[in-house]
Amino acid sequence: MEPALKQKAVSVDPDAKEYKRELTFRDLLMVSITGVIGSGWLFGSFNAAKTAGAGSIVAWVLGAFAILLSTLPNSELVGMFPRAGGAMRYPMYSHGSFVGFMVAWGSWIPGAAGAATEASAVIQYASSYLPALFSGSRMSALGIFLAAVLVCVFSYVNFLGIRWFARINTPLTIVKLIVPVSTIIILLITSFHPANFTSVASGGFFPTGMKGVFVALATSGIIYSYLGSTGPIQLAAEARNPKKHIPLAILAVVGISFVVYVLLQVVFIGALPTNVLHSGWTSLDFNAPFVQLLTSVNLVWFSYILYADSVVSPSGTALTGTATVARILYAMGLQGWAPKRLATVDKSRGVPVAAIVVNTVVGLIFLLPFPSWQSLISVVVTCAVFTNLVTPATVSVLRRTVPNQSRPFRVPWLNLTAPVASAVSCLIIYWIGWPTTGRVMLFFAVGIVLYLMAMARQKWPRRHLAAGFWLIGAMIFLPLMSYLGTYEGKGIIPAPWDSIIVGLGGIVFWVLGALSGLSFPAALHGQIPVGSESYDVEEPELVDYDLNF
Repeated sequence: MEPALKQKAVSVDPDAKEYKRELTFRDLLMVSITGVIGSGWLFGSFNAAKTAGAGSIVAWVLGAFAILLSTLPNSELVGMFPRAGGAMRYPMYSHGSFVGFMVAWGSWIPGAAGAATEASAVIQYASSYLPALFSGSRMSALGIFLAAVLVCVFSYVNFLGIRWFARINTPLTIVKLIVPVSTIIILLITSFHPANFTSVASGGFFPTGMKGVFVALATSGIIYSYLGSTGPIQLAAEARNPKKHIPLAILAVVGISFVVYVLLQVVFIGALPTNVLHSGWTSLDFNAPFVQLLTSVNLVWFSYILYADSVVSPSGTALTGTATVARILYAMGLQGWAPKRLATVDKSRGVPVAAIVVNTVVGLIFLLPFPSWQSLISVVVTCAVFTNLVTPATVSVLRRTVPNQSRPFRVPWLNLTAPVASAVSCLIIYWIGWPTTGRVMLFFAVGIVLYLMAMARQKWPRRHLAAGFWLIGAMIFLPLMSYLGTYEGKGIIPAPWDSIIVGLGGIVFWVLGALSGLSFPAALHGQIPVGSESYDVEEPELVDYDLNF
């Protein structure tokens, strides 16, 4: 490959110099894998099967397609601007402070709840042999206390620094991958009943039709499981070669997680004792799904290994989540959207200690109103997917406003994939159902109020707010359709017209978002720290894709 010609490129809000660039491609790959192989594999197959029966396999396929659509634009963006907490900074580069703030707000709170989500998964599995940890469908006081201890442990490991984090995370990830793969092989060999997939007693392959598939996709943990693949984006300031390695890592893991999760769903359905399905899929009742399934088919010896992994898998994911969400809060402090103290990085450890402390407190608070894994999932997914709605428009705008910026990875067929990605994001939010969509949009409405207060104090331009009117439109449209539609709504708009309207609405929001983007200087007005240059000339990096493990 010939060296790229020198061209005018943009340099934006620099990260703190104290970050240590120590993460190799292997480290980033492990971060991404551990983000997807967590509590989702322990509960996702069970919840999906209970909702959609054998059709849950299709839900996992659709989930991989949906996450790939959001991963492609993020891969282009991180190659252009490798920044800590980048997922919330990119919308600022395209639309200014309002859209950037809303994405940061929607990413931070659910992200901070991630450690609590994984800790609750550990406690729920443990309750199958320590019943005192769970009471009915929620954790007991003892269970909440132990979950809180786990959240604090996850934070402590992150305090040690990014190198220690990588050293601990890599072996954890290897174990996390070995156990589900072994589970797949053992269940295929020892207990597999092909008749379960088309059992007349259980309603056939699609017992709840495609609607059940869509509900399973949105609410059973499928999207939640895939979301972890993008973790390396937030750690870009600590990667040795972020422009090359991060896009490759997250795209590779989407493929790996797709294969693992589809096979897990297949073996879960196939291994169920035939008599269990006589009462239908909704009658399935497991606190620790795979452990209890292994016990029911006389594989007690392997269930003990799974018990151990029920601690390791969620813990590894929580470690990664704690690291990535701290960089989001760091970035919010850097832009003036949160106290500046949060944008400081400890010189000896190379991590944003203040941000980790604040996120730990928020995670502990989340354990109280959402004392179970399932109760946290829908809220986290709705917030995450709503922020993903912005990404396709961001890439489209930056293609126009900074065309000469070095792009080691480019989204193929952007004008086709971007509107489809936007439509899919809207549909997933809609399929989560009423009233969750309405409640989450109220949460975003609080974010608007906080932004207006900051806008008055920081004197950000009004055009930044105008550039995000399309996002406010989505905040109104989606809960309204949810209320009027057939997914736990009033059914005033019948199926399939409700989903068709929502999908078309997603395309409209992409068009409006792409058209409302600001020029690069206008988008960054008031956002660049004092002493930074808005524009300079730099040599685009030559990409050779030598992975250097």
